[in-house]
Amino acid sequence: MNKTTKALLIPIAAFAVTVTGASAFNSEVLVKAGLNTDQVAAFERAHELRMEGDKEAARELIMGAGIDMETMHSIRDAMHEHQQEMRSVIDDAVEARDYAAFIEAVEGSPVADIVTSEDDFKRFVQAHELRAEGDKEAAQAIMNDLGFEPKEGRMKGHAGMHKENDESADHRNGRGARHAQ
Repeated sequence: MNKTTKALLIPIAAFAVTVTGASAFNSEVLVKAGLNTDQVAAFERAHELRMEGDKEAARELIMGAGIDMETMHSIRDAMHEHQQEMRSVIDDAVEARDYAAFIEAVEGSPVADIVTSEDDFKRFVQAHELRAEGDKEAAQAIMNDLGFEPKEGRMKGHAGMHKENDESADHRNGRGARHAQ
């Protein structure tokens, strides 16, 4: 591997081993991304090494398993697709007010550690309804009370409950700050 390829692979490998949440390291997602059994095992071990603070060993393990930039992009795309599917399942459960389906959908995710009872779920649903009705402040208050914390303009655990401001909306809509004026 030449120095340029290695230099480009390092940030991608760092991204891969820092992604959090159970769904990020779901073996099915990694297989869907095209990884073989040995690469899946290496990827999962690299995540463990990263969590233990050994970033160098994690990176070397990823590279040694033959996980190149193209594979990393496939992993990212498969994880993104999986996250969208899970978000859809969560949204369907919230819309249907189906606590059992919600618990199944969020299992292993940070949301499962926050919404831990049926009463919490009812408040979570209420926050989503308030947000849909345009009462973002009341929705945010409920989410904060439940234990969701704002992080860089987005809520941890559920992207559907993010703070909205004109500049961030413009960026999401493909208009930079200079076009927002």
